[in-house]
Amino acid sequence: MRQSVSRILAGRAADAYGVWENAAILLNNGRIEKLEKWSDSTRVQPGDLDARDALVVPGFIDIHVHGGAGRSVMEGSTEALQVVGGHLARHGVTGYLATTVTAPLEETRQVLAAVTQQMEREAAGEQTGARLLGCHLEGPYINPEMRGAQPLQYVRKPDVEEFLQWAGPWLQNVRIVTVAPEMEGALPLITVLAARGIRASIGHTNATCQQVEKAIAAGARQVTHCFNAMRPLQSREPGVVGAAMAHRELDAELIWDNIHVHPLSCKVLIDAKGTDKVILISDGIPGAGMEDGYTFSLGDLPVVVQNGAARLPNGTLAGSLLTLNRAFANAVPYSLCQRAALTSCNAARALGCEHTLGRIAAGFDADMAVLREDSEVVQTLTSGRVVWQAD
Repeated sequence: MRQSVSRILAGRAADAYGVWENAAILLNNGRIEKLEKWSDSTRVQPGDLDARDALVVPGFIDIHVHGGAGRSVMEGSTEALQVVGGHLARHGVTGYLATTVTAPLEETRQVLAAVTQQMEREAAGEQTGARLLGCHLEGPYINPEMRGAQPLQYVRKPDVEEFLQWAGPWLQNVRIVTVAPEMEGALPLITVLAARGIRASIGHTNATCQQVEKAIAAGARQVTHCFNAMRPLQSREPGVVGAAMAHRELDAELIWDNIHVHPLSCKVLIDAKGTDKVILISDGIPGAGMEDGYTFSLGDLPVVVQNGAARLPNGTLAGSLLTLNRAFANAVPYSLCQRAALTSCNAARALGCEHTLGRIAAGFDADMAVLREDSEVVQTLTSGRVVWQAD
């Protein structure tokens, strides 16, 4: 049985809108009721979570994660999703999107079915880790030339009718679809996604700036792992990266692991767009949380964990081993409020959950991470219950 908490006594609490010293966060029925202050005379009572020497932030929301702890979303099973959710909770994540890779359509359908089943279980109270918020389809409608670690043989041309046919039964849980806008058929697909409330994210693409602007006009509102697997910023062709920096309509995913993207490039992107328009993601894969030498498959491709990175045999980066508490720590040029926005608030807004998730405020779900000074996680709470606790 998960420990139910009625009050959190925090040394500091911070979200995108403020920092509170000596914060007493009162919880009721899985939601935050109000914030008060505790004093030296405050006594710890039954039901309290004593975090007086720690920082409490909104639970991290990871909108792009393929797996972790040796398990993959692409297994298409609720058991694998539960292990992934437990791994994420260990690192302060309270909500996530199960993210696919390009694969045979039937395998992707199986993932969508498992995601739906797991979400139904969690809604019925069977939640033991991070909350599954839906699915991010990273492919199959990408540019083969910019596929990165995605398997070439399963890449497909965008086709609205085909997409609605194979994904149709589970569209209510599809939250993001990564699309290369320069591919034939991509703009009509983006228009249909936008009309159905699904985020079209520009990624694995060789699009020009002009093609990105056409995608924005069609309804695209996001960029998948900015800088990676896309046309870069150049002097006479801004490319996808330049368009992402220039256009406020687009939120930009960013893997701040200091491997996929140089930390100065991370800062350039965030300073160009503002801390409210960048979403830190893990792009985590089954090797996340595993030791060097661990091998696994990403789709049909072999991957090995070596020297803190996951790579294909040819050296191509294959997802990341990042966790969002480390991304929070890596974003050192920014304030606590800004880092809370980058790791939680912005993702909640992108998913349309900004009125229930991503803040420490009255009426919001009691989804929080308790962090030490080094950003290691002490406890993770979803709906006011501890779903992970350090030894």
